[in-house]
Amino acid sequence: MKIFKKLLKLYIAFFKVGLLTIGGGYAMLPIIEQELVKDLGLLTMDEVVESYTLSQTLPGVIASNAAALIGYRLGKIKGAIVCVLGVITPSIIIILLIAMIFTRIEHLAIVQSAFKGIRVVVLALLFDSFTRLYKVAVFDRKTFMIAMIAFILVLFSLINPILVIIAGGFAGVAIYRERVNG
Repeated sequence: MKIFKKLLKLYIAFFKVGLLTIGGGYAMLPIIEQELVKDLGLLTMDEVVESYTLSQTLPGVIASNAAALIGYRLGKIKGAIVCVLGVITPSIIIILLIAMIFTRIEHLAIVQSAFKGIRVVVLALLFDSFTRLYKVAVFDRKTFMIAMIAFILVLFSLINPILVIIAGGFAGVAIYRERVNG
């Protein structure tokens, strides 16, 4: 019964993440922090960022990748399945509801105005996620330089983002190898 309660808590936490994350995977970080770090105390922020960072390197949707990685960390296979189901359930329900009514109401001025307001809130959530990730990921001049080079390469579409992520991994290994070997 104890495992059932833990899995239920994970499902509910990721249901909230899935329900409240409008704007993609980056907007979910503050919600995950609130639910899993502050409210439930199941992870540290470093563990969340580690899982979140790894989830970005995998193919697929960041939200479900992060849910699977965090779920596995907290409850192995069952945890991964429960967290992924939790994070995708709200989207499935919302998409079905929207599909049934949106074509009937999309032309209404109030709906168009609501989406303008939602986009601004999503921008604020993305900025909040950026500042949280920055505080955890950029901790010295070397990581700042990696971040700036990656930002420029991605911003100007000079290199495929996947290659930038891989290069960042290699740069981290090359720069911080002596800390690991020690």
